[in-house]
Amino acid sequence: MSTYNTAEEIVTAIRSLLLEGDFYAAQKLSFEAQAQYPEHEVVKKLAYLLAPSVVTVDRDPPMTDVRENRNWLKQNRMEYRGRWVALKDGHFLADGKNIDELVEQVGKIKVTGIFVTAIY
Repeated sequence: MSTYNTAEEIVTAIRSLLLEGDFYAAQKLSFEAQAQYPEHEVVKKLAYLLAPSVVTVDRDPPMTDVRENRNWLKQNRMEYRGRWVALKDGHFLADGKNIDELVEQVGKIKVTGIFVTAIY
């Protein structure tokens, strides 16, 4: 445990270590400070900022619908040029001369996985 008497002394020491470029020592001291002064706002902030990075892994399957929609567009682009189209998972749902006409046909678009685009 460190030999600092107050949270302010530890904060000053951490800042000095950071200015010196000793990030490991600053991180270690911030952990000690957090254990000793868990409610001190500056200590909490420094401990948060100096905490090790957390890596998360996304286990969701790849978004194959994006690839399928792109393939559909490549294959059918000329036929629907100048029109708006709605696709879902690479399957054609509807087309229209504008977005309003398209929405009339397919209904709600938000949070449905429906991809809408104008083809030029």
